Amino acid sequence: MIINPVKTNIITGFLGVGKTSLIKQLLSHKPEHEVWAVLVNEFGEIGIDAGLINGANHTGVVIKEVAGGCLCCAAGVPIQVAINQIIQRAKPDRLLIEPTGIGHPQEIIKVLSAPHYAQVINLQASVCLVDARKLALQSYRDHDTYRQQLLIADLIVTSKTELYQHNELVDLQDFLSQLVISPRVLQGGNYFLSDDFINEILASLNTPARKKTSTVNTSQHSSAPTSLLNRATSESSMWFNQIDEAPTPVLMEGEIICKLNQGDGCYSIGWLISPSMTFNFDLLMRWVETFKRPDIIRLKAVMITFDGILGINMVDSTLHLSELDEAVDSRLEIITEHSLNSAELQQSLIACIDE
Repeated sequence: MIINPVKTNIITGFLGVGKTSLIKQLLSHKPEHEVWAVLVNEFGEIGIDAGLINGANHTGVVIKEVAGGCLCCAAGVPIQVAINQIIQRAKPDRLLIEPTGIGHPQEIIKVLSAPHYAQVINLQASVCLVDARKLALQSYRDHDTYRQQLLIADLIVTSKTELYQHNELVDLQDFLSQLVISPRVLQGGNYFLSDDFINEILASLNTPARKKTSTVNTSQHSSAPTSLLNRATSESSMWFNQIDEAPTPVLMEGEIICKLNQGDGCYSIGWLISPSMTFNFDLLMRWVETFKRPDIIRLKAVMITFDGILGINMVDSTLHLSELDEAVDSRLEIITEHSLNSAELQQSLIACIDE
């Protein structure tokens, strides 16, 4: 039985802006006596962010992942089922929801603000991460989801500020003025490693969410990606099975599964790879380097190598590696502006495996 509504925050931002990195830091600074839950939604079908968060080995943290599209699609059924499950099982003091970078946060807020959640969810400040350098691109400034993420934010965190070279922060303030909003803006950088910065974010999480206006244009959100629509149903029991009973498949020795997705002008290709297949670190790194090009939006992975378990995160051709504690398999995903040849890529990826 829920006695006190669960404090809930939405952590949003465009693809590759650093949402998972920020959440990892928040979890490492959470009060020791509290249980926190994280609901992660990924655009791709593989599901990697939960593994990257779990790799930090946090205690008192429960993580649930829904891959393959936007949580708010199919009349909000996926998010409702996922929230119900994670609250019932974890009984968290706080719930962090990380929508996919091209998801539609306004729709998620509508679901969380529904009357039947009044005694369950205490919706608090929403945080939007922004790489202000992207404002130089018209495709970002005009993107409905990008604008929507800013419009719903109670706090905007600028990421990767150590890489800013011009008037990016001034340009961001000007853009916010054009949107006729004035949320608090906090500067972050260096993978959010500053304790003072994280403590300031934690304090902001406890502030009430401001009342969201209804001026956000959601007309472009008329349909979900095809792969998601094919699974959707109005019966929540089917979504219960999809989310709850279909976690990571058990891979046979030497098995590789390739999964594809597309929607909102983006394409994803990803692989689940049997833990019996161990990668050569140097060969794998040379393979990853070939994706440092403008059409690659994001590359992320958790890979089992002979040198240990490797976390890979590449955005805008900037590569970040981390060492993880454990992994049940290897998984890698690429998000691009156009479709890629999955067969050719898989052959070149397999060539990085040590026999």
